[in-house]
Amino acid sequence: MISKMASVKTWLSLLITIIFVSGVFSSFDSDPEKFVVNLDLPPDQRWTHVVTKHPYAELIPKFRQVISGMLPDPTIVLPLVEQIAADLDKYIESPYAAEMRGIAKNLNIPLGDIVGANLLYDVSAFCTSIVMQDKEGVIWHARNLDFSFTDLLRNLTVFIDFQKNNQTVYSGVTYAGYIGLMTGQRPKAFTITADERDIGSWWMNFLIGILQRDAVPVSFLIRDTLEESTNYQAAINKLAYTTTLASVYHIVAGVNPGEGAIITKGREAPIDIWTLDPSKNKWFEVETNYDHWTNPPVDDDRRDPAINAMKKLGQDSISKTNLFNVMSTVPVRNNHTTYTVVMSAAMPSVMQAWIRHGDVYGAN
Repeated sequence: MISKMASVKTWLSLLITIIFVSGVFSSFDSDPEKFVVNLDLPPDQRWTHVVTKHPYAELIPKFRQVISGMLPDPTIVLPLVEQIAADLDKYIESPYAAEMRGIAKNLNIPLGDIVGANLLYDVSAFCTSIVMQDKEGVIWHARNLDFSFTDLLRNLTVFIDFQKNNQTVYSGVTYAGYIGLMTGQRPKAFTITADERDIGSWWMNFLIGILQRDAVPVSFLIRDTLEESTNYQAAINKLAYTTTLASVYHIVAGVNPGEGAIITKGREAPIDIWTLDPSKNKWFEVETNYDHWTNPPVDDDRRDPAINAMKKLGQDSISKTNLFNVMSTVPVRNNHTTYTVVMSAAMPSVMQAWIRHGDVYGAN
């Protein structure tokens, strides 16, 4: 009896340790539903099978409340979004205007709600992205996407293969009704994630950007890059030197040794391009939502825990499972994390996404 009691106490002690160290004991994960978006179809028909499916058809109309909750004064921005929607082709290039019209028509909801969601999500997602090279010279890429309205967006998370002629050109993880990508992979070429660049008064910068006709929404630029660029350097050039609606961090990983970079981008040009240099023991880089040459705020320091987790992991131990565990470290994984992705363009089948359900002990 004493032996059994001691055993029970040992296991309870271990369980408590796991809870406090990992912080993820109360969470559970699920796979996002997978769809094919056929790029050979007319743009207004490409997303019909996604957005009309349960539960997405019921959840997407809630976008308007999400948009309103993101803005300091919805009465300033929402009328502008409605104006853009009324003359969409003047502001948004093909095929994205037609794709959004198709979604709004299929769901019989105002086009402005879909346009607003697709434009404003670009500048309000807090994330953690890590690019790295293992001992064999293979490039890996991992990311968490954090967002307010977490429960809604978790239930809208989908995995999309974008295909032409029945062949996957690129893949991405996104939210049903959100046609852009913040996470994507072009097989055997490169992977991309985008993290919001927190420079304050983002919505004012956004208003300036939307009135600049040659500016592209960040998530649409990522889709363009995945579709049009065929190698890492071409992707870097397109992402860095295309004018966007907002400042952003583009994290890019290629397929050859040393091909990993974090682009700190102003709306019109790169401010800094920070690359891997394994020869100098710089085998990984971490980006959250702050310039890498500054200190993150004390109340939102995901960078240092991620760096410490990567150092503890070591270059010899990189794997899909181990990177998932790194991204599950509190507060890298937190109560606003909607999904986690691990990918490697050199090994396209590695790409996997997990929807992160439930609250995390010890996290905000």
